[in-house]
Amino acid sequence: MGEGCQSGESKSRVSELEGIPRWLGAMQVKVHGRSVELYFPPLRAAGSALMLALFGAACGFIGGAAISGLVNSGDSAATSALALAFAGVFALPLAGLGVLFIAIAAWGVANSLTVQVSPAGVRTERRCLGFSVARRAMPRDDISALDVQLAAKYVGVLGTARYYRIIARSGNHTLLVADTLKGPDTAENVRKLMIEHLGIPELAAAGNEIPGTAVGIEA
Repeated sequence: MGEGCQSGESKSRVSELEGIPRWLGAMQVKVHGRSVELYFPPLRAAGSALMLALFGAACGFIGGAAISGLVNSGDSAATSALALAFAGVFALPLAGLGVLFIAIAAWGVANSLTVQVSPAGVRTERRCLGFSVARRAMPRDDISALDVQLAAKYVGVLGTARYYRIIARSGNHTLLVADTLKGPDTAENVRKLMIEHLGIPELAAAGNEIPGTAVGIEA
């Protein structure tokens, strides 16, 4: 009877925890029975987005200043033609590169990713500023592997930080199911969580070795 009471208390505690979100780094985890929801909120990559935006702003400023100087330097037709040629080769591409980096940074801080993993498969929804922009799904029986990939590597005064993503594979088709996972341990724990809720233990041996670890490929 004692074991039965303990079992009942354990199940009661589990049921109480279901639906209560908890955080794992920048990712929110919420368990609903046999399914789990992973939420990657906006601003989760604010640091890298800021660096991209600063680099883009610098490129845009240098390119814009060069274009402005070249436009005002045409004292003759030959000089004007040379200035336009230089602008086309150097200044305009640099300014365009700056705009591109700023756009990537804005996307990085504005988008969110919601992933639902269950015995039926994986469903994802990408949102930008709260609006749904993409929805994808991969049925359970089609998933052949969950690969962990190195997404970014930052070297600073406090050491090296590695961020990982997880890709679900089905033949030639792939689906991003997790990103901005800091460190190989977090990436492997999230991968195990997905395998558990998919109910496919064979996936534990089907994925790749985690890059940037002692047993993986050093990035």
